[in-house]
Amino acid sequence: MSGTSPEERAPLSSIDRALLVVEFLARRGPEGAPLSDIAAAVDSNKATVHHTLRSLRYRDWVDQDADTGYYFLGDGVDPIIRYTTRTQFVVDQLHPALVAICHRYNELVHLGKLSGQVVTYLDKVEPDRPIRVVSFIGRNAPAVTTALGRALLGANNVTGAEIDWYLSVPTDNPPTRATIEECIEHVHRHGWGMEVEENEAGIACVAVPVDLKNGERVAVSVTAPAERLGAATREAVAYGIAEEINAISGTTGVSVPEVLLPRSVR
Repeated sequence: MSGTSPEERAPLSSIDRALLVVEFLARRGPEGAPLSDIAAAVDSNKATVHHTLRSLRYRDWVDQDADTGYYFLGDGVDPIIRYTTRTQFVVDQLHPALVAICHRYNELVHLGKLSGQVVTYLDKVEPDRPIRVVSFIGRNAPAVTTALGRALLGANNVTGAEIDWYLSVPTDNPPTRATIEECIEHVHRHGWGMEVEENEAGIACVAVPVDLKNGERVAVSVTAPAERLGAATREAVAYGIAEEINAISGTTGVSVPEVLLPRSVR
Protein backbone atom coordinates (compact mmCIF):
# COMPACT_ATOMS: atom_id res chain seq x y z
CA MET A 1 0.00 0.00 0.00
CA SER A 2 1.26 3.45 -0.85
CA GLY A 3 2.11 5.78 2.01
CA THR A 4 0.84 8.78 0.07
CA SER A 5 -1.96 10.66 1.84
CA PRO A 6 -5.31 11.36 0.13
CA GLU A 7 -4.37 15.03 -0.02
CA GLU A 8 -1.15 14.20 -1.88
CA ARG A 9 -3.00 11.94 -4.32
CA ALA A 10 -5.72 14.49 -5.06
CA PRO A 11 -5.51 16.11 -8.52
CA LEU A 12 -4.34 19.69 -8.77
CA SER A 13 -7.06 22.30 -8.98
CA SER A 14 -6.70 25.00 -11.62
CA ILE A 15 -5.78 27.51 -8.91
CA ASP A 16 -3.13 25.20 -7.45
CA ARG A 17 -1.64 24.69 -10.89
CA ALA A 18 -1.60 28.41 -11.68
CA LEU A 19 0.17 29.18 -8.41
CA LEU A 20 2.74 26.46 -9.02
CA VAL A 21 3.40 27.86 -12.49
CA VAL A 22 3.88 31.38 -11.10
CA GLU A 23 6.21 30.13 -8.35
CA PHE A 24 8.25 28.13 -10.87
CA LEU A 25 8.61 31.07 -13.25
CA ALA A 26 9.58 33.32 -10.34
CA ARG A 27 12.47 30.96 -9.60
CA ARG A 28 13.52 30.88 -13.26
CA GLY A 29 13.87 34.66 -13.46
CA PRO A 30 13.54 36.92 -16.52
CA GLU A 31 14.93 34.30 -18.92
CA GLY A 32 11.80 32.22 -18.39
CA ALA A 33 11.23 28.60 -19.34
CA PRO A 34 9.78 26.52 -22.18
CA LEU A 35 6.39 24.85 -21.89
CA SER A 36 7.96 21.41 -21.47
CA ASP A 37 9.97 22.51 -18.42
CA ILE A 38 6.96 24.18 -16.83
CA ALA A 39 4.79 21.12 -17.38
CA ALA A 40 7.43 18.86 -15.85
CA ALA A 41 7.86 21.18 -12.86
CA VAL A 42 4.15 21.20 -12.01
CA ASP A 43 3.68 17.52 -12.92
CA SER A 44 0.95 18.15 -15.49
CA ASN A 45 0.58 17.49 -19.21
CA LYS A 46 1.56 20.22 -21.66
CA ALA A 47 -1.98 20.81 -22.95
CA THR A 48 -3.28 21.51 -19.45
CA VAL A 49 -0.35 23.78 -18.59
CA HIS A 50 -0.74 25.61 -21.90
CA HIS A 51 -4.34 26.39 -20.94
CA THR A 52 -3.15 27.66 -17.55
CA LEU A 53 -0.54 29.86 -19.22
CA ARG A 54 -3.18 31.33 -21.54
CA SER A 55 -5.24 32.35 -18.52
CA LEU A 56 -2.22 33.86 -16.81
CA ARG A 57 -1.27 35.74 -19.99
CA TYR A 58 -4.78 37.21 -20.12
CA ARG A 59 -4.19 38.65 -16.64
CA ASP A 60 -0.67 39.83 -17.65
CA TRP A 61 0.82 37.59 -14.97
CA VAL A 62 2.75 35.73 -17.65
CA ASP A 63 4.26 36.86 -20.95
CA GLN A 64 5.97 34.95 -23.78
CA ASP A 65 9.19 35.69 -25.61
CA ALA A 66 8.43 36.06 -29.33
CA ASP A 67 11.77 34.56 -30.37
CA THR A 68 12.33 31.66 -27.96
CA GLY A 69 8.74 30.92 -27.03
CA TYR A 70 9.79 30.86 -23.39
CA TYR A 71 7.29 32.00 -20.76
CA PHE A 72 8.23 34.48 -18.03
CA LEU A 73 6.44 36.53 -15.39
CA GLY A 74 4.69 39.61 -16.74
CA ASP A 75 4.03 43.04 -15.29
CA GLY A 76 0.69 41.91 -13.89
CA VAL A 77 2.47 40.44 -10.85
CA ASP A 78 3.86 43.85 -9.88
CA PRO A 79 1.20 44.53 -7.17
CA ILE A 80 2.06 41.17 -5.60
CA ILE A 81 5.79 41.93 -5.74
CA ARG A 82 5.20 45.28 -4.05
CA TYR A 83 2.89 43.83 -1.39
CA THR A 84 4.29 43.85 2.14
CA THR A 85 3.20 40.80 4.09
CA ARG A 86 2.02 41.18 7.67
CA THR A 87 5.20 39.52 8.90
CA GLN A 88 7.43 41.81 6.85
CA PHE A 89 5.49 44.82 8.16
CA VAL A 90 6.27 43.73 11.73
CA VAL A 91 9.93 43.21 10.83
CA ASP A 92 10.12 46.66 9.25
CA GLN A 93 8.49 48.25 12.31
CA LEU A 94 10.76 46.62 14.86
CA HIS A 95 14.06 46.53 12.98
CA PRO A 96 15.17 50.01 14.18
CA ALA A 97 14.72 48.85 17.77
CA LEU A 98 16.76 45.70 17.07
CA VAL A 99 19.53 47.88 15.65
CA ALA A 100 19.42 50.11 18.73
CA ILE A 101 19.60 47.10 21.06
CA CYS A 102 22.53 45.66 19.12
CA HIS A 103 24.39 48.97 19.27
CA ARG A 104 23.63 49.30 22.97
CA TYR A 105 25.09 45.92 23.95
CA ASN A 106 27.15 44.96 20.88
CA GLU A 107 25.55 41.51 20.99
CA LEU A 108 23.44 39.39 18.65
CA VAL A 109 19.75 40.39 18.57
CA HIS A 110 16.84 38.32 17.25
CA LEU A 111 13.14 38.84 16.55
CA GLY A 112 10.90 35.77 16.63
CA LYS A 113 7.32 34.57 16.81
CA LEU A 114 5.54 31.37 17.76
CA SER A 115 4.61 29.07 14.87
CA GLY A 116 2.91 26.10 16.46
CA GLN A 117 5.40 24.36 18.75
CA VAL A 118 8.40 26.25 17.41
CA VAL A 119 9.76 29.76 17.29
CA THR A 120 10.48 31.18 13.85
CA TYR A 121 13.32 33.70 13.58
CA LEU A 122 12.01 36.71 11.64
CA ASP A 123 14.95 39.11 11.81
CA LYS A 124 18.38 39.51 13.34
CA VAL A 125 21.07 42.14 13.79
CA GLU A 126 24.65 41.01 14.29
CA PRO A 127 27.21 42.83 16.47
CA ASP A 128 30.41 44.42 15.25
CA ARG A 129 32.55 41.59 16.61
CA PRO A 130 32.90 37.83 16.07
CA ILE A 131 29.92 35.77 17.21
CA ARG A 132 29.82 32.13 18.30
CA VAL A 133 26.17 31.49 17.49
CA VAL A 134 25.04 30.31 14.07
CA SER A 135 21.55 31.55 13.21
CA PHE A 136 19.57 32.58 10.18
CA ILE A 137 16.28 34.26 9.39
CA GLY A 138 13.59 31.66 8.81
CA ARG A 139 15.12 29.14 11.21
CA ASN A 140 12.75 27.23 13.49
CA ALA A 141 13.63 26.09 17.01
CA PRO A 142 11.51 24.39 19.70
CA ALA A 143 9.76 27.06 21.74
CA VAL A 144 10.52 25.34 25.05
CA THR A 145 14.28 25.40 24.49
CA THR A 146 14.70 29.07 23.53
CA ALA A 147 14.49 32.32 25.44
CA LEU A 148 12.28 33.73 22.67
CA GLY A 149 9.87 30.82 22.98
CA ARG A 150 9.81 30.86 26.77
CA ALA A 151 9.10 34.59 26.82
CA LEU A 152 6.17 34.03 24.48
CA LEU A 153 4.83 30.99 26.36
CA GLY A 154 4.89 32.99 29.56
CA ALA A 155 3.22 36.01 27.98
CA ASN A 156 0.57 33.70 26.50
CA ASN A 157 -0.18 32.23 29.95
CA VAL A 158 0.37 28.68 28.76
CA THR A 159 -0.71 26.08 31.33
CA GLY A 160 -1.59 22.40 31.78
CA ALA A 161 -2.01 20.35 28.63
CA GLU A 162 -0.65 23.23 26.55
CA ILE A 163 2.72 22.87 28.27
CA ASP A 164 2.71 19.13 27.55
CA TRP A 165 1.99 19.85 23.88
CA TYR A 166 4.91 22.25 23.59
CA LEU A 167 7.16 19.75 25.37
CA SER A 168 6.20 16.99 22.93
CA VAL A 169 8.20 18.54 20.09
CA PRO A 170 11.35 16.50 19.31
CA THR A 171 14.53 18.11 20.60
CA ASP A 172 18.06 16.95 21.44
CA ASN A 173 18.00 18.36 24.96
CA PRO A 174 14.38 18.48 26.17
CA PRO A 175 13.72 20.52 29.31
CA THR A 176 11.58 19.13 32.11
CA ARG A 177 8.03 20.26 32.71
CA ALA A 178 9.17 21.78 36.01
CA THR A 179 11.77 23.85 34.16
CA ILE A 180 9.19 25.23 31.75
CA GLU A 181 6.74 25.98 34.55
CA GLU A 182 9.50 27.91 36.33
CA CYS A 183 10.33 29.78 33.11
CA ILE A 184 6.68 30.73 32.60
CA GLU A 185 6.37 31.89 36.20
CA HIS A 186 9.54 33.96 35.76
CA VAL A 187 7.99 35.72 32.76
CA HIS A 188 4.81 36.38 34.74
CA ARG A 189 6.75 37.96 37.61
CA HIS A 190 9.59 39.70 35.81
CA GLY A 191 8.42 40.19 32.21
CA TRP A 192 11.26 38.38 30.46
CA GLY A 193 12.50 34.89 29.66
CA MET A 194 15.93 33.30 29.47
CA GLU A 195 17.98 30.28 28.49
CA VAL A 196 21.47 29.74 29.89
CA GLU A 197 23.81 27.20 28.27
CA GLU A 198 20.96 24.75 27.59
CA ASN A 199 21.29 24.81 23.81
CA GLU A 200 24.98 25.56 23.49
CA ALA A 201 27.76 25.52 26.07
CA GLY A 202 28.90 29.00 26.99
CA ILE A 203 25.93 30.79 25.41
CA ALA A 204 23.06 32.57 27.19
CA CYS A 205 20.01 34.42 25.94
CA VAL A 206 17.46 36.90 27.31
CA ALA A 207 14.12 37.66 25.62
CA VAL A 208 11.25 40.08 26.12
CA PRO A 209 7.73 39.55 24.72
CA VAL A 210 6.34 42.37 22.59
CA ASP A 211 2.63 42.97 21.99
CA LEU A 212 1.75 44.35 18.57
CA LYS A 213 -0.98 46.83 17.76
CA ASN A 214 -2.96 44.16 15.88
CA GLY A 215 -3.11 41.88 18.93
CA GLU A 216 -0.35 39.51 17.85
CA ARG A 217 2.78 38.90 19.89
CA VAL A 218 6.48 38.51 19.07
CA ALA A 219 9.64 38.53 21.16
CA VAL A 220 13.06 40.17 20.98
CA SER A 221 16.20 38.56 22.38
CA VAL A 222 19.85 39.25 23.07
CA THR A 223 22.27 36.32 22.77
CA ALA A 224 25.81 36.48 24.16
CA PRO A 225 28.56 34.41 25.75
CA ALA A 226 27.45 33.38 29.23
CA GLU A 227 30.39 35.20 30.83
CA ARG A 228 29.00 38.47 29.45
CA LEU A 229 25.42 37.62 30.39
CA GLY A 230 25.52 36.75 34.08
CA ALA A 231 22.48 36.91 36.37
CA ALA A 232 22.68 40.64 37.15
CA THR A 233 23.50 41.51 33.56
CA ARG A 234 20.58 39.45 32.22
CA GLU A 235 18.08 41.51 34.18
CA ALA A 236 19.69 44.77 33.05
CA VAL A 237 19.61 43.62 29.43
CA ALA A 238 15.92 42.73 29.72
CA TYR A 239 15.17 46.25 30.93
CA GLY A 240 17.33 47.64 28.13
CA ILE A 241 15.45 45.66 25.49
CA ALA A 242 12.17 46.94 26.90
CA GLU A 243 13.45 50.51 26.92
CA GLU A 244 14.46 50.40 23.24
CA ILE A 245 11.15 48.78 22.23
CA ASN A 246 9.20 51.31 24.27
CA ALA A 247 11.07 54.12 22.50
CA ILE A 248 9.27 53.23 19.25
CA SER A 249 5.88 52.51 20.84
CA GLY A 250 4.54 55.95 19.97
CA THR A 251 4.94 55.40 16.23
CA THR A 252 4.30 51.63 16.09
CA GLY A 253 1.78 50.93 18.84
CA VAL A 254 3.89 48.07 20.24
CA SER A 255 4.21 47.45 23.97
CA VAL A 256 6.25 45.44 26.46
CA PRO A 257 5.31 44.04 29.90
CA GLU A 258 4.56 46.89 32.30
CA VAL A 259 6.85 45.42 34.94
CA LEU A 260 9.81 46.32 32.70
CA LEU A 261 8.79 49.96 32.31
CA PRO A 262 9.72 52.87 34.59
CA ARG A 263 6.87 53.71 36.96
CA SER A 264 6.52 57.11 35.27
CA VAL A 265 5.35 55.53 32.00
CA ARG A 266 3.29 52.59 33.29
